Amino acid sequence: MSTRVDNGRVRGVQSIRRSGRTGRRPGDSGAREAILAAARRQFAAHGYRGATIRGIAAEAGVDPALLRHYFGDKDALFAEALEFPAGVLPTARAALAGPREGMGRRLASAYLGLWEDPATGPVMAATLASVVSSPQANQRLRDLFAGSDLPSLLPDTPPDEAAQRLTLAASHLLGLAIARHVVHAPALTDLPLDTLVDWVAPAIQGYLTGPRAGDT
Repeated sequence: MSTRVDNGRVRGVQSIRRSGRTGRRPGDSGAREAILAAARRQFAAHGYRGATIRGIAAEAGVDPALLRHYFGDKDALFAEALEFPAGVLPTARAALAGPREGMGRRLASAYLGLWEDPATGPVMAATLASVVSSPQANQRLRDLFAGSDLPSLLPDTPPDEAAQRLTLAASHLLGLAIARHVVHAPALTDLPLDTLVDWVAPAIQGYLTGPRAGDT
C-alpha cells in the first residue's frame, strides 16, 4: 500500500472573516491543526515555492490572517509543518539500540513503516517534495541529520564512520521510499511491506555493521 497525500479540504473550520478578528475565538480550537494539515498537503503537492499562504488558507477553510496569527509568515509555517511527528526519531533510536544482529531489519521496517502509516506518511512526502524544491527545506533536513544522536547508537564505531554508515543506509531506504510511494513502481508497490523488508534488510545490515570497502 502506497502513501498518498490526500488533497481533500479540511472541513469544519470556520473562516474568521465574519468576525473581523485575527485571534482565537470559540470554535476555532482546531484551526491551527487544520492549517498545519493543509500546509503539509500544499507543500507536498507544490513544494515550498509553489505553496502560498492563500492556497493553504483556502485548503484549510480559514482566512489567511489566521495563518499569520498562528505562525507569522510562510517560513515559520513551513518550518513547523515539516516537524517530524514525535515518534519518528524515537522509533529510529529503538531500532538501532537493540542487539547488533537484526539492526538492519529493525531500521528498514521502522523507516519504511513510517511511509505506510497515514499519520506520518504525508509528512514524509511533504518533506521530500520540499527538499527537492527549497534550499530552506534542504538545509533543515541537513541540520536534522547533523543534530541527531543516532550515530552514537552504532556500537564500537567511530563517530565519522557511524555517520557515513547511517547516511548510506538512509540513502538506500529513501530511494526505496521514492520508488514505492512517489514513482509508484509496480514491482515495489505490489510487494507487501514484510516482503520488501525481507529483501532490503541484509543490505541495510551491511551498511550498519558490515566491513567497509578496503577493510581486511
